[in-house]
Parts: sequence; structure tokens; C-alpha cells
Amino acid sequence: MAAADSAPPGVCRRQARRVPGACDTQRGQETAITESFLVKAWQRLPGGASLATSGGKMIRILHPGRKNTDSGPDFRDALIAMGRRRLRGDIEVDVRARHWRSHGHHRNPGFNNVILHVVMWDEGRETSLVRSGEGIPILALAPHLQASLVAPGGLLSLAPAPEEPCRRVVRQGGKPRVLAAIDRAGARRFRARAARFRDVLARNDPEQVLYEALLAALGYAKNRESFEQLARLLPLRSVYGFASRGSAAEIQALMLAASGLAPSHSRPAAARTGPRRRDKARGVRVERPRRLAGIRKTMSRSDWRLFRVRPENHPVRRIAAASHVLARNRGELLTTVLACVRQPSAGEARRELERTFTVGARCHPASLSPPGVRRKAPSLVGRDRARDVAVNVILPFCLAWAEARDDRWLRKRVRELYVNCPGLQENWITRHMEGQIFGAVPAMRRRACYQQGLIQLHRAFCAEHRCRACPLARRNAPGHGQPAGAGDLPDAEAAEQPE
Repeated sequence: MAAADSAPPGVCRRQARRVPGACDTQRGQETAITESFLVKAWQRLPGGASLATSGGKMIRILHPGRKNTDSGPDFRDALIAMGRRRLRGDIEVDVRARHWRSHGHHRNPGFNNVILHVVMWDEGRETSLVRSGEGIPILALAPHLQASLVAPGGLLSLAPAPEEPCRRVVRQGGKPRVLAAIDRAGARRFRARAARFRDVLARNDPEQVLYEALLAALGYAKNRESFEQLARLLPLRSVYGFASRGSAAEIQALMLAASGLAPSHSRPAAARTGPRRRDKARGVRVERPRRLAGIRKTMSRSDWRLFRVRPENHPVRRIAAASHVLARNRGELLTTVLACVRQPSAGEARRELERTFTVGARCHPASLSPPGVRRKAPSLVGRDRARDVAVNVILPFCLAWAEARDDRWLRKRVRELYVNCPGLQENWITRHMEGQIFGAVPAMRRRACYQQGLIQLHRAFCAEHRCRACPLARRNAPGHGQPAGAGDLPDAEAAEQPE
């Protein structure tokens, strides 16, 4: 690509050759412009700005998306407008367009949801191909950034990061109203979870529903769906016989066989030498996976997300935790949960729930530890995670159970436990939302209901980029990064479903 093509507006071809980072042929240019700089540039482009892609299509940035700290594209949940279409998906940022192929993105299915390839120089390319074969547009930032001919090194200047509408409300003295709106959102999230349980309970066995929800919660976000699949392949009735006699080791062996996650160094001996024998290292009798409890189908390692999973959160450890929870309660999950909630006081009920779902490290055999986990590993399920399970699974389930049976006392107790539950573990959503709303000054209200409200607001409004509808902002607040009076999508356009 010619130097003049990549020079910023108002900089002539000769000047462009003298601006570090503006000429494609200068040595040292690769280090003058880095990907981290382009990431910041993308985040700070004016909201609602109309930009032309390398193929000549006009787009508007409605939301740059959130920074991805995991594998995959640089940004998630971005929203752009192309004509009258809204596109929601991922954004990948590279210094040059050719890096798309050199980094292997064209072969990676994790990049199939990319809607825009943001680069500094497009090198004459108009699209980048994803694995599915679709061509995604390229946006070159060089023509849209201001180059300084005076600053040392010819650094490119960035506009200040835009202020969120909800931050303006807090700054203008609306903090009590914002906190109240967050708590109301937390209550809505809790009721919505209970409503989903109520619908499922109307069609399924309550014990199985609770069992599937428990395993999904132990899987965290990355392996939630995989644990749900495991719970369906290996229903509670298949492990009830082992659980009724408190045999956590047999339940664990059964789950590992069904999940396809039995490590090669501790693989059941029966899978190697015969249909049945005793593994002397653990004293667990195991059989071929397809014969275990009548299982006709098993999972494989490819069904699990293991990349960048912390060793403490490895599915093998979560399976061990589930086996001990089931054995401890003799497979009677529903009876145990209701007994915990019906304790004489709310404090005793909360402590009993945490104790029921806390599993110490000594319960996990070292022979089944995934690589990277020392023999003295942390708890399989600590108190904080047990509290997460109680808030996200047990209490909503109990509320649905109470409403289905018109048990007013139980309904009141469940709501009391939820409202007064201490704060849960922080995650990227709660940290992001607190920073977005309150800035460097935290709200200092760390109860579970407050944190659930942050998650609810993010998913209902922030992730959908509906700032004007958000209860935290003023009724006519502009969208992310937009100055007051900046136009949003027309009503007909906003009503379209994202593609």
C-alpha cells in the first residue's frame, strides 16, 4: 500500500514519509505502532462516528465491546451499524491486515463470530476470511487518527475515553437512586431464576432438576453446558445406589468414565485389561464406561473447555466435588436442601447451606489431580463457591418450590436469605460494572443482591447497548461514547434483530 494511502487526512505524501508510523516501508514502524495502542484507539473512537471500511462500506460504532481477557478475539459484544442493519459480535484488532492469516485466525473457529477486523493498515485488502468462509470487513484506523509531526517519535494522539451515562448520574448526585436501582435489578434477576426453575419443575423430576443445576454451577461459565450434558448422560438415578451408601469414590469413577476425562495416568484399570477389576490404588471397583450404570453414550475430552482453565477449576476436580456432595447427602439433594433452609434462624440456615456444599481438599485423591495441581491443593469447593451455589441455584430453586406449593413461610425465608446474603466472589462483570458506574470509588455495598443486580443490568442493558432504557441513566441519556444530542438508531432500525 502506498504511503499516501495510509497517511492521516491533511498530511501530504512527502510529510507522511517523515512521520514515524505513517509510512509502510520505514524500519522500526512495527514497534512504533503496537496492537495495545490500537486496542485503546478502538475503545476511544467517538461513539456514533461514521467510518468507511476498506471495501467502501459505511459503518457506525454503537459500542466498541468489552475487552476480552480470555482466548479469542480482542473484544466481545460489540455493536456496529451497517446501513440499516445492526451487527453484534466480536472485534479483532491487528496492526496489519495480513496478521489475520499469520496469527491463524482464518483456521480458528473461535473467530467465526468476528464482525469487523480493525487494523492500522489494510495493505490493499478489503476483507478477512473466517473459518466458515465468510468475508468480514476490514477497518483501517490510519486515516482516522491524528498524527503529530512535532511530538517525539511521531506518536498518535488519542481522544479521551468517553464517560458513561450512568457515571454522569452518580457524579451529579444520584448515587442513592443508582444503588436502589441496582438492588431492584438484583431482585428481578432472582425472581427470573426462580421462574425458570418453576417452568422446568412443572415438566421434570425435582431431584433431577436440582442435580442438573448443581452440576452446571460447579462447571463455572466455561464448562456449564458440558456439566449439564454430563448430568443428562448420567442422571441422578444412575448414581443413586452409590450415593445412598455414601460411596463418593464409586460416583467419581462413574462420572469420570462418562465424561471422558479420566486422566491417562489414573485411567481405570478395567478400561485397559478387562471388563472388571479392582483399582488397588483407590480401592474403587470400575467397569468399562459403556457398561457403567447402563450408560450407552459417553463424552470425550473435546466436549470440555480446558484451555486457560485454572487447575483449581479443572472439571476433574469439580467432578470430585460433586461426588462428595452427592455421597454426603446420600443422593437426597432435595430433602437436604429443604432441611437446611428450614433451620430455626436465617443465620443457621445460611451456615448450614454453606457447610453442605463445601468440600475440603482432602476429599480429592492426588492420583486424579490434573497436571499443575500440587498434592496439597485448595478446597474442592470453598465457602465462597458454596455461597455462589446457594445464591444462584439453591435459593431460586427453593423459591420456585415454595411458590408451586403455596408455602408462604418457605417463600419468606428464601427471600430473607437472599436479601441478607453476604457478598459473593467478584467476577469480570461486577468489576467492570462498578468501574463503569462508580469509577475509582466503589459503592461499598457488597451484598449478593447488589452484585446480582450489576450482572442483571449488564446483561439486560449494557451488553445490549440500551443506555437510554437503563434505569441507572436519565431517560434521555445518550448511548455509550456519544455526546448529548447524538443520534441513536432510528426506531425501525433498533427494532431489528441482530444478525
